[in-house]
Amino acid sequence: MDPLSILYIALSVSVLILAIVLSIVMIGIRRNVEHIAARLDETLRQVEMTAEDIRKTNNTFREIVSHMDRAVSNVSHFTEGIRALRTPVDVAKMVLDHSLTPALVGFAEGLAGLKAAASYIFHRYAGKEESK
Repeated sequence: MDPLSILYIALSVSVLILAIVLSIVMIGIRRNVEHIAARLDETLRQVEMTAEDIRKTNNTFREIVSHMDRAVSNVSHFTEGIRALRTPVDVAKMVLDHSLTPALVGFAEGLAGLKAAASYIFHRYAGKEESK
């Protein structure tokens, strides 16, 4: 064997070893790329689910704000109704204070006077009859 054939054999073996090593490295890189792709796919699914949850939460929040707006509107309407009712109530109170209340007080005073007179008369006659 001449030195040139040994060189060719050595180069062939080294190219074969290089091809084997490169194929093993490429298989490892391929596995890593597949693993990264699977993780990226899972991450994208999680992002989609999170985005869907945010959308649902946003819709729920909008409904809550809408209900709160209606509640505030109802309270405002109720307050305006109370303010509008306040004037007739004040008028009715003034009528009671200036007319009905004095009449009721006078009536009560009259009843108290009649009771006192009846009591006086009853005690006067009952007292005299008891002493006889």
